Amino acid sequence: MGDWASGPVPHTFCGFLGGFLTFFLGMGLDGGRRVYTRVGVCYNFPCKKFHGKRNVAMLEKKKRKIPWGLLYIAATIVAVVLFGVFNQQFGHVFATMAGLAPGWLALAVGITVVFFGFEGGIIRLLMRSQHIPITWGNSLKIGLIGIYYSYITPSSTGGQPMQAAYLRRDNIPVGLSTAVLLMKFFCYQCAFVLCSAVFYMMMLGKLRAENPGILPLIVVGLIINGGSILFFASLFIKPVFHVICRFAKWLAGRFRFLRERFRMVDVIDKFEADFGSFTDNFKEKKGSVLWGILLSIPQFFLQMSVIFFIFRAFGYGGIGYWEVVAVQSLLQVSVSFMPMPGASGAQELGFSSFFRGYFVHNDLYAAVMVWRFFTYYLVVIAGALLVVADQFFYRRKRLREELGENIK
Repeated sequence: MGDWASGPVPHTFCGFLGGFLTFFLGMGLDGGRRVYTRVGVCYNFPCKKFHGKRNVAMLEKKKRKIPWGLLYIAATIVAVVLFGVFNQQFGHVFATMAGLAPGWLALAVGITVVFFGFEGGIIRLLMRSQHIPITWGNSLKIGLIGIYYSYITPSSTGGQPMQAAYLRRDNIPVGLSTAVLLMKFFCYQCAFVLCSAVFYMMMLGKLRAENPGILPLIVVGLIINGGSILFFASLFIKPVFHVICRFAKWLAGRFRFLRERFRMVDVIDKFEADFGSFTDNFKEKKGSVLWGILLSIPQFFLQMSVIFFIFRAFGYGGIGYWEVVAVQSLLQVSVSFMPMPGASGAQELGFSSFFRGYFVHNDLYAAVMVWRFFTYYLVVIAGALLVVADQFFYRRKRLREELGENIK
């Protein structure tokens, strides 16, 4: 789905697999040891001193590495700046919020923070059920990073691959982390589709009378999201997943550079083995899956509740919490499969169609801006800051560790 109000991770499996194979390529390039040089010292070599300036120059030229970490930080900063420049609504939203009730807006921020807590907590629950150690802080970071990359990639295809990449830094096998993240998605989708179906039945009569044009979109959304539950559940059936991995190996074998330089066939075999071991163990811990689904229900309501507090911040009353949340849920199920990053365009148009009977004081457009700020722009900014800070501190940690190893 496009933004956190639409769920953190839904997307097509093809997009997920494509992004994940790209991640494998990146992991294949980071297998060797790094060599750091300093004037007068040569690490990872038998000598303790350089013999001449020519040797220094040759060694530094040979071992000079592209600073991918710094480039990554710079690219993130540039992306955020461009994000603010080209989103004109972002500049107007602060003037609009200045005239709204601050208490209700503060509650919208508060439930956003609690939502992130649920996201990290469920990831931690599923990880620990497989005896994978992970702290609360790290699970929260992984959750927010997944949501951030889901926002900025088409069809939310970048979320899980980047989460797996960050977990790989903590020596968690890619196959295991992928299985956990898919199970996290499965738990959320079960809660999302179940609650949306209940809200559809609850609101059916009102929608038929007042807004029948949106009913086909809701039905299509329920079918697609319901089908995704069956599809992702089938991945935990070993014969099904084996066929997918065989296809991936066949595809990798068609390209010589993937087959020989990156040894993709071996990488996919290891991935399948790790994923399969997770599947075997998880059958004995079905309680964790059940808890994941149950905890995803309040997480879902937290997501859907942002619009209610915005609704009240605009001074509206007389309409109950459940009705506003139900309309928000049906909006999300209708646009969740749109391929644009953040479901941009579809979210705004959908909001105008679903909530036109609720924001009736010529303030529908202003409500769209404020709603998108809390459910999209604010999270993108927070995610970008987290990514930059995490990359900076991780780079410093790696430099210290490798420098200490090479000195020894």
